[in-house]
Amino acid sequence: MSKQLVVHKGRYNTITVNVGIDLTGDTITSQIRERPEQSSELIAEWDVTVTDDSAGLLTLVLDDSANEITASKGFMDIKRDSGGNPLPVFDEPLAVEFRGSVTA
Repeated sequence: MSKQLVVHKGRYNTITVNVGIDLTGDTITSQIRERPEQSSELIAEWDVTVTDDSAGLLTLVLDDSANEITASKGFMDIKRDSGGNPLPVFDEPLAVEFRGSVTA
């Protein structure tokens, strides 16, 4: 995975992620926040779908409501709830850059 993710404002953004671990029975969530900490302002929340539990494949979607985002950057991670325990998926938060779109 790259060190920075680009989200295009006003566009339907889809990202496929392979976490490489069995996610059977787990709940996965992901948010983008202003700073890399939970108390920071929430910018956006990904709609997460586990596409293959046993292989650890996820699809993250941020619809075109990204057009309403005024931030130019943020940070995200993926949280895995397994058996009532919140577990990290990344070693560190991933930087997110929000880019404007030209074509209306």
